[in-house]
Amino acid sequence: MSVNFYVALPAATWPTAVAIEKCLADSSYPLRIKRFPVLNGNRVVREGILTSIDGEDAYLQGQIAIASSIAEDVNSINGRLIAAGSPERIKSTDVVASFNVASPAEMRATSYVVSALIVCFKGFGYEPQGYTSGRNDFAQSLYQVPKLCRVVKASSLNRPLTICMRAIGR
Repeated sequence: MSVNFYVALPAATWPTAVAIEKCLADSSYPLRIKRFPVLNGNRVVREGILTSIDGEDAYLQGQIAIASSIAEDVNSINGRLIAAGSPERIKSTDVVASFNVASPAEMRATSYVVSALIVCFKGFGYEPQGYTSGRNDFAQSLYQVPKLCRVVKASSLNRPLTICMRAIGR
């Protein structure tokens, strides 16, 4: 099973790798950015983000694009936001970052990245499975998710394993 996350932010605030790394460090998030996508005009960038958490690499599969270049997806998301009663809408000039999360390490890393994009770069986040969305309050709920994680010894794997529980909904 996988979970999807979306973040929309003004195109002018899409960060560089250095800027997101600084935000993560300033927020005391235990995550390093190893590779961060660069916005490329109206093209859809499908590079994802390579991070390091708990000493292990976590690749965050996803894409970034100017909303106008993925209008059908944005219309669908905005429709879901309306149905959920959110006052927020993604504008055609926003950058939309989407992430598809499949593992606990990816969940933790995505929680930190999405939170950083919201708090430091004026983003708006949306998680369609639980119909949750928002700005700083949503970001706070995400970075609290990792506090529900713990590292356990997995003798059959010969390395530590991170186990996370996530509260769904509000």
